Amino acid sequence: MLNVERLENGAVTVLRLRGVIDEEGVAVLRLALSGCVRDGRHKVVLNLAGVGFVSYLSMAVILERLGQFRAAKGDLKLACLSLYMRMLLRQMALTHQFDCHETEVQAVTGFSAPAAA
Repeated sequence: MLNVERLENGAVTVLRLRGVIDEEGVAVLRLALSGCVRDGRHKVVLNLAGVGFVSYLSMAVILERLGQFRAAKGDLKLACLSLYMRMLLRQMALTHQFDCHETEVQAVTGFSAPAAA
């Protein structure tokens, strides 16, 4: 089972995930991300510190939402990835798609950092 805690930090929405993102968890994750889109919250951090398992299907959902957020001039950043999650991103050749951070604070701060020239 996946639990999602949603926090607002200025213009950034943080989703703290706890549990596993299996078939049931994907539905919960999809609803949480859709809620952000619905509410016009296009700067989102997924804190994955409490996630023990991530399915391939969940990565497809996250990648799909990443495109939506970027199209709306936002982004989806990942924070607190486990070794398993890092290896999964590498295996799926997705490491270049996501802005990954060691901590939630770094990910949130990443939204206010000036763009590289």
